Amino acid sequence: MGGRGDVRLYDTLDSTNDEARRLSEGGETGPLWVRALEQTKGRGRRGRTWLGEPGNLFTTGLFTLTCGPAEAANLSFVAALAVAEALDPYVPAEAVSLKWPNDVLIGGKKTSGILLESWQGPHGFHLAVGIGVNVRTSPDGIDQPITCVADHVPVGQPAMTAETLFEGLRTRFHDWFEVWTKLGFGPIAQAWLARASGIRQPIIVRLPHETMEGRFHGLASNGALQLEKADGTIVEVTAGDVFFG
Repeated sequence: MGGRGDVRLYDTLDSTNDEARRLSEGGETGPLWVRALEQTKGRGRRGRTWLGEPGNLFTTGLFTLTCGPAEAANLSFVAALAVAEALDPYVPAEAVSLKWPNDVLIGGKKTSGILLESWQGPHGFHLAVGIGVNVRTSPDGIDQPITCVADHVPVGQPAMTAETLFEGLRTRFHDWFEVWTKLGFGPIAQAWLARASGIRQPIIVRLPHETMEGRFHGLASNGALQLEKADGTIVEVTAGDVFFG
């Protein structure tokens, strides 16, 4: 799987993830990037809405993989790293951090979300890596602190648009994808942890039927969050919402 993949650019889409799936059903196998200038029915994890105002970045990478869903989930960390590194030319590096499982923060506020969706198609196991970045504006009504990239770009930095950010993201994603393909999740986890928020700090993890408290210990080999409880026990969490205590 060489190169950075073709790009399909649309003025408006319901969802870049949905378009990637439609393309796969039409025979596309990727690597391929779908990008929309505006998105009308974007979504995040657990069915949350991801609003699609013009000027922000909405894109999905379509891939056909030989691994299964559990291993493919590693690519959410690849995507987060790619977003963070694409921001480096524009935003002070110390302001950008990563939050488990798949958020990119600037100044502690969410500016990017990532949604992976997979399915078995006529040409194999397909994965859509959906990425949204608040470049110019931040939506209202979100249940956590949120920001946009433009609010953090110092005066005198290079001009930034959704297009320039996308090109940097696409390049860095494929660089890390190659690392993951050749060396596995270990280097990805190490790089992600180096930029992660809350390591060794108190956190609250909300699961569908319970809430756990402890300290953010690190990542398991499968990308699960390791929560250290008060008695020193390490619990692995594969899905949940994290809040810094």
